[in-house]
Amino acid sequence: MRERRTLLILGIGAVVFFLGRAQAQSLTVEQAIREVCTNSDSVKMMKETIKKSNEMVRENWANALPYVSATGAYVHEYGSPFSSSSGSSSGSSRPLAKEASTFTPMDSGLVSALASIVPMLKSFSDLSNPVHSNIYTAGISFSQPIYTFGKVGNAISVASDYNKSAKCSYARNMQTLQLGALDVFFGTVIIHKRAEIADHSLDRKKELDSFLERNFQNGSGSKAQVLKTRADVADQDAQTIIAIRDAKVARMNLNAMMGRPLTDTMSLDTVSMLGQIVTMSIPQPEDAVKAALSDRTDIKAIKFLAETNKGGAKIYRAMYLPSIAATGSAGYTRMNSDLSLLSNNGSPSWTLGVGAQWTLFDGFANSAKAAQYQSDANKFEIFVSTMQKMVEIEVRSAILECAAADSNLNSSREMLTSAQEGYLLTNNNFKQGSGQFADVQLSDETLKQAELGVINARYRQVRSRAALLIAMGKEIVALNNDQKSK
Repeated sequence: MRERRTLLILGIGAVVFFLGRAQAQSLTVEQAIREVCTNSDSVKMMKETIKKSNEMVRENWANALPYVSATGAYVHEYGSPFSSSSGSSSGSSRPLAKEASTFTPMDSGLVSALASIVPMLKSFSDLSNPVHSNIYTAGISFSQPIYTFGKVGNAISVASDYNKSAKCSYARNMQTLQLGALDVFFGTVIIHKRAEIADHSLDRKKELDSFLERNFQNGSGSKAQVLKTRADVADQDAQTIIAIRDAKVARMNLNAMMGRPLTDTMSLDTVSMLGQIVTMSIPQPEDAVKAALSDRTDIKAIKFLAETNKGGAKIYRAMYLPSIAATGSAGYTRMNSDLSLLSNNGSPSWTLGVGAQWTLFDGFANSAKAAQYQSDANKFEIFVSTMQKMVEIEVRSAILECAAADSNLNSSREMLTSAQEGYLLTNNNFKQGSGQFADVQLSDETLKQAELGVINARYRQVRSRAALLIAMGKEIVALNNDQKSK
């Protein structure tokens, strides 16, 4: 007795374990949304856009920092640098030497002077011969803006505003991507349910076909009804195959959106349908509109773009003002040559100064550019006003859709209950010989449509709440910090 009880407890525990494990391994809509917002190609591309906007800020900050560059060179030179004058130098040295040898003792002072010049003249005569020279140079220079009358500062501000706009757009795109993931998930669930319903309808038609075949073999019923039922079974079988194909394609699309292998077959959880969203309280229209106008990041993105264009206009206006910068450089040059006159042990050099650059007249090109940017800023501000009206319409429509979805779900459930009872009653009456064959076919089709209606109504109810959250600028599923843009 105890052994049986122990085996029973172990059996119940194993069933509970495997059921819990199967449910844990099923894919919920919340998990699908998280994977789409992490692994989808759209998210990866949007993150690259954020990286680019961050680097644009760094690029403009570089204009406020010193620009430093270094140079270095080694040159080996071979040749006669003064070959054009070598002929005159060599020709003049010989007569002078000969003339010096004919001086008399009375000219001894002049002879001493000429004797000291003769070696130098010989050195100059060597310039006509090719020589080897090694030249080493090194230098460093810098330029530091001191005051640009707002050019650099406005450029940094423009880049920062553009970066903020990109991040706001990213946040809004993530919200709409969540709604898209919800649509794809529920679309896949509905298509799978449609395949299941088609399969159940096929079983019912096969059961009816078997019943009519037996009755006909026993001498009751008509051949026409049997043939009609067989045709219905064949048609339903084809519809079931098509529904199964559509379900597989829908699942591959869902897997691709989540970044999973296309052949992933994890079961879809149709029980936990974001219950926290279904039970959420619907806010008053005025409060919802106020929250949307305050939280919608797409409106903020447009406002930042307007500020970006205003900053661009300021930059071009400042082009008519001077730019002051400090410049400096330091260098070192050394030359080793076979000719001693050209050699040196190295000579340093440096410069330091302050300069200004001022555009006096450019044909009003910068003024025209500033006007263009200001015009774009004005258009963005006008678009913000238009967008606020569109947001209010979207929010109020979403609230009305929530009420309509609730009513639709209640009526769909009542229709399903009636369709189930009607099919059972019609089918039993037909089997007892008091019903019409056409009534059975009609009740079966009505039941199939009612089952699909309830599934669509559930999805519509969940989506109406999700769409309201998105319209108010909120998330369907709260993402982790590492899933958001920094």
